[in-house]
Amino acid sequence: MRYPLLAILFPVLLTACSDNNEQAESTATSNKLVEAPVEINNTEEVSKAAPDKATISSAHEQLKQLIDDPSCDNSSQCKVLPVGSRACGGPSSFIVYSSKTANTAEVEKLAKDITALEKQFNAANDMMSICQHLTAPGAQCSENTCVRIEGSAASVY
Repeated sequence: MRYPLLAILFPVLLTACSDNNEQAESTATSNKLVEAPVEINNTEEVSKAAPDKATISSAHEQLKQLIDDPSCDNSSQCKVLPVGSRACGGPSSFIVYSSKTANTAEVEKLAKDITALEKQFNAANDMMSICQHLTAPGAQCSENTCVRIEGSAASVY
C-alpha cells in the first residue's frame, strides 16, 4: 500500500520546488540582461540562448574583483548581499563586502545580473536543487576588515 502512494507523491514532490510563474518572470528579465547571438527567421522571431556556465563563472569573477578589498573603518561600511539563484528559489550564496572600497551600485547591479543569469540557466536546463533557503549572514568590521559574523549562514551548494 505504501509503494503506490510513494509512486504518486514522488513526482509531485519533485515539482514542488519549481514555480512556473517565477521561471517565466526570470526568463523574461534575464533575456534583457544577456547579450547572446540573435537569430531572425522568416517570421521575424528573435531568440536568445540561455547563458552557459562559463558566462556565469565570468560574472562571478568580475564580482570577486569588485569586492576584493574588504577594508573598513566601521561596521556600517560592511554590507551583505544575496547572489545567484537556486533552482528551488532563493539565493545560492551571500557576499560580504565593504562599501568603503567597492562601488555599491556596481556590486548590486552585478549581483542582480548574476542572479538573473542563474535563474535563466536553471530554467533552460531544468535544474533541480535542494529546497533549503539560506539565512542572510551578519557582517562587521573587525581589525579594519569586513568579516562574516561567526555563527551566521554560510554558502551551501
